[in-house]
Amino acid sequence: MPADAGVRATWRAALLAAGGLALAATSVAAQAPADVEAAVAVASETVRAVFGPGAHVTVSAPVLSLVGEASAVTRAVPEPASRTAGPVRFVLYGGAAGDGRRVGRLTARVDVAAAHVRARRQVDARTVLTPEDIELVDGDIGRQPLRALLPLEGASGATTRKALLPGEIVTPVVLAARSLVTSGEEVSTVARLGGVEVRGRAIAAQSGALGETVIVVNPDSRRRLRGRVVGQAQVEVLHGD
Repeated sequence: MPADAGVRATWRAALLAAGGLALAATSVAAQAPADVEAAVAVASETVRAVFGPGAHVTVSAPVLSLVGEASAVTRAVPEPASRTAGPVRFVLYGGAAGDGRRVGRLTARVDVAAAHVRARRQVDARTVLTPEDIELVDGDIGRQPLRALLPLEGASGATTRKALLPGEIVTPVVLAARSLVTSGEEVSTVARLGGVEVRGRAIAAQSGALGETVIVVNPDSRRRLRGRVVGQAQVEVLHGD
């Protein structure tokens, strides 16, 4: 082999070795305990925000892949259809709250213990739930979608879509949607803008279940407003209306 060819081969081998070391260093850095801890902390707070400040969130067996600095992780977004008591994939973002800069991905098992409503006994389908049928307990919620659980008052008086077994968690999926606001009836309204809160009364022009958007009419000005149903005969006026 000519001398210059041997030199080139030697340099290629050195470069490949250096590249391998760089990749190995990157992999180790991505799995550094401090990096994993930071990402897990953000993901835990995301889940706790869903289930309430009293929820106990356990994130275990984390697998982290970063494309930026771990210290920059400020937001963790779970993939759609994620459930507790199993692996959840989070997309990690950095910078300010509204920054769309993606900095990596975290996959980990997520378990949650929180206050939730369970059936005390077997309940048939199309049954109106009474306080004797349900109870509020605090503990492991099992495999549930990553969305807020029903409060006790949100389940009592609701109609079941399916039969419930003793100990089964009562979620919106097993209940028929019920109208908390009925068209033609008077409702309480609240409008919030910054630190100012204004309360009033209006007439519902539409019926709606919890979380739905309805039209209400100011009885004095006859102005039509859009609002979100937040409780029994209670509507939060949406900003910009």
